[in-house]
Amino acid sequence: MTARPDTQSGADDIKAAVLAAQAERDTAVSAAETRFWQTIGKLSQSYRGAQKDVAAALNVERDAVYKNVRKYTA
Repeated sequence: MTARPDTQSGADDIKAAVLAAQAERDTAVSAAETRFWQTIGKLSQSYRGAQKDVAAALNVERDAVYKNVRKYTA
């Protein structure tokens, strides 16, 4: 019979790979969220009343649009 592989080192390798993938995903999600709210900010300033129309299109309150635009564009 062949010897069993060292499962601890395999588990450590898997854990490190999962943590790296998770960090990469978190970075990508954060970047996408920032780009999204920057675009929404530009759209909400395009004409008088645009923020209200953007909020209606997103199905959120106008205040939520304002706060998220400030959060991601500051």
